[in-house]
Amino acid sequence: MEIKRRDLLTAGVSIGMGIAATGAIAQEVPAAGGGRGGRGAAVNTNTQPSSVDLNYRPRRVNKAIELWEDGQPIYYGGSGMGPGVDSYAQGVKMARTYMDAINCEMEHGALDFAGLREFMRGLVDGGPTRSGHRTPAVFVETGIIGLDPAYMRANTWVLEQLLDCGVHGIHMCHARDAGSIQVATQMAMRYPFDYPGVPKLPMRGLRGSSASFAAGVWGVNHNKYLHVADLYPLNPQGEMIFGVKIEDTFADVDVDKTLALPGISMAEWGPGDHSFWLYGLSIFPEDGSPVADVGTRPEMVKVRRAVLDACKKNKVMFLNAGSSDQSSPDYVVKQIQDGAMVLEAPESAAIIGREYSKRKMPV
Repeated sequence: MEIKRRDLLTAGVSIGMGIAATGAIAQEVPAAGGGRGGRGAAVNTNTQPSSVDLNYRPRRVNKAIELWEDGQPIYYGGSGMGPGVDSYAQGVKMARTYMDAINCEMEHGALDFAGLREFMRGLVDGGPTRSGHRTPAVFVETGIIGLDPAYMRANTWVLEQLLDCGVHGIHMCHARDAGSIQVATQMAMRYPFDYPGVPKLPMRGLRGSSASFAAGVWGVNHNKYLHVADLYPLNPQGEMIFGVKIEDTFADVDVDKTLALPGISMAEWGPGDHSFWLYGLSIFPEDGSPVADVGTRPEMVKVRRAVLDACKKNKVMFLNAGSSDQSSPDYVVKQIQDGAMVLEAPESAAIIGREYSKRKMPV
């Protein structure tokens, strides 16, 4: 059966307030299945919240959007893809992850379209999820940043190629310029159609007739894919998500304008990269000793609050790290109480969070 499903699909078709004390560019969150691209422990211990509905039936393609509609936060981590990893086999493994969404990190990792397609095929063949969804939601962080409109126009093809791999969204790093994000959301992420009941936007989508593979991953016919492969919540029927990372001092200036743009689903404050801009090289000891925790410094707290406030104002889902440590500022219950709806978290934190929010969807 698995071979037939693979053949059919072929024919039709991973932050918190603390900064890691490592030499990595971005902070790591230990997560079963990989954190930011690494390989981790068990994919899922199958720990269900006491409020779970074991007869649950999915309503949507995108598991993350469905949870948001139910007032539930989502939990995500890395894909585990990387050098020496069989992308298809990793997809099969991650099909039953505890994560609601998977981040395929291609900002600093390789921009690997072929590997991403294999990973998505593996997710389908290893699925469905215990909630009944064909796959977890999958989004990609790319090396394409929100620099300026001209730069984004020149790089729309990268985002289009990634969407054609069957992923459910893009997470834009360094969302520095609102005009750039407008180009990304309105042109790179969308088809040129006017969707019923959806506001007409100034820019017209650029995606073309080339998404049979993506439709096969989603388990819909090509025409149905065209109807639902649009941005949520701009289009209430859309199954695509678009996130932004407000993670440098240029992005801080435009944060209110950026998060007011239609089509943005989620946003984060990127403390790892922000520390580069706010504190400079001096906080990174040349001898390799641990980096100071700057996440609670006044400047960083101000950044986080600005992003959180803009998210609440514009009904954008706020992203933060989630921890199972009650003494941590990232303690998952504190984060949920503060309004976080997207949590980069290990399974231990996700278990606590799901119990607290009385989640019904199975894990």
